[in-house]
Amino acid sequence: MFWFLRLFLAHLIADFTLQTNRVFKYKVYNKYGVLIHTSIYLVITILLSIPYLTSPMCFSYIFILFSLHTIIDLSKIKKISKSNGIREFLKDQIQHFITLISVFLLPQAKEPKYLNLSSPLSFLNRFYNSDYYILLSIGYFFVAFAGTIFYFYVIKTFGGKNIFYKDGISIKEKYMEVILRTIIFITYYIGSFYVSLFVFIILRILEMIINKTYRNIISFLLILTYDFTFIFSMITFLNALLGT
Repeated sequence: MFWFLRLFLAHLIADFTLQTNRVFKYKVYNKYGVLIHTSIYLVITILLSIPYLTSPMCFSYIFILFSLHTIIDLSKIKKISKSNGIREFLKDQIQHFITLISVFLLPQAKEPKYLNLSSPLSFLNRFYNSDYYILLSIGYFFVAFAGTIFYFYVIKTFGGKNIFYKDGISIKEKYMEVILRTIIFITYYIGSFYVSLFVFIILRILEMIINKTYRNIISFLLILTYDFTFIFSMITFLNALLGT
């Protein structure tokens, strides 16, 4: 579980946080563009797997993950012009998740390997070696960044607005949504469930009205319900893992 959590965090950072519109454009319209994205994924994965790099098996496994990630993304790009909806998004992420859980087949991955960097980088040891900080980071990137893309697919499917353009997502709309979700996430941990729920309802309703992301009252309630379920089920699951 120790290494898996760090591999999953690497996936979230590379696939959502660092996949900018420029990277997306290269990925879709350039013959070798997908390698730019998957190379970023490879670098982040290596950085979050430093203690495991001494094992030839683990080192080889990282490059297998890189190859599988490239194949999955190439397959998605070939189909992106035909259909690009919430079903394809979920299918793509499930495929990536399945490749990540294959780490449990490696005997070398069963034991935690801790980071032991010397000064001035020794402060990174505390973060890397703590499942608490890693899980909290996974929760944040999942809710704020992966959740943003999921939300845009939800309003594309059930609402009245398509945020996905030819060259990617509107940067302004993307990061406004990331900020909104960050506020909700932080409010939960410095306040309470009820405070964050109040903030969620106020901010989400205002956002939906201002941006006109719904078609009718049923569409409005569906979008609100999907987003509430996504955010708070993740936070609840995260709390169960953290024991809080």
